[in-house]
Amino acid sequence: MADKGVADQGSLAITARSDGNRWYGRVSIPDSVAKEAGFQEGVRISARCCDGRIVIQQDDKGPIKFPAKTGKGNPRHAFEAATTTLGLKEMILPQTATKIQIEDGKIILVVADEYLASVIKPRKKTKKEPKLRSNSAPARSTYFPVTGAYGAAAAVLTDANRAGKQVRPMGIVEIINLLKEHGKVIEIFGPRMFKINKKSATISDLLEAANEVTKSNESNKIILIAD
Repeated sequence: MADKGVADQGSLAITARSDGNRWYGRVSIPDSVAKEAGFQEGVRISARCCDGRIVIQQDDKGPIKFPAKTGKGNPRHAFEAATTTLGLKEMILPQTATKIQIEDGKIILVVADEYLASVIKPRKKTKKEPKLRSNSAPARSTYFPVTGAYGAAAAVLTDANRAGKQVRPMGIVEIINLLKEHGKVIEIFGPRMFKINKKSATISDLLEAANEVTKSNESNKIILIAD
C-alpha cells in the first residue's frame, strides 16, 4: 500500500511517568486507516517492534483494547504501550507524524532510526522477595513399636510414644503387687474377675486403682501390658 497523505498519516509520541521510571509510546492511527484495515473499537490488538516498524495487528489474546475514535475533523484512535514493547528509546518525543501502511490486515508505523532503541530492554518487573526456605529437616517424633499391649493399652502406649509422654508399662501381676504394697486387699477369682477391699473389680478397675495410689497423671500413667 502506498504511503498515506498528510491527513492519513500516523503519529507517535514518547513520554515518561513515575519520575522517569516508566516510559511509554503513544500511537495515533487515523480512523480511515483503521477502517481500511478492518479494525473496530473494542477488538483486542497487540503491538510490537519488527525491523524498525511498529506492527499492530488484531489478536484475540492481545493486551490492548483498540480504543474509540476521538476528534471531529480528523478522527483518530490512540493508545499507549511500553517503549520496551514498541522498541523505542527512552526519550521525550512530542506527537510526531510518521508514515503508516497496511499490510495483510496489519497496520504498520515506520519509525525513524533516531527514535528506535539500539537494544530492546526487557520490561521491568516488580521484584518479589524470595521465600526463605529452611535447610533443616522437619522435626520427627520418636516412635517405638509397641508389642504385647493388652487391648486398648496398645493404642494408648503408641499415642504416648508419639506425643513424647512417659508411660510405665506393667503386667497384671505387677499391678496387683503394687496395690498390695499400698495396703489394698486383692482377691483373684479368675482371669478377669477380682475384688479390691471386698468390692468386685475388673482389670480396668485394678489399673485405675494403681494410677490412683501412685498419683499418676497423663504424662506418666501406668499402662497395662499382657503377661
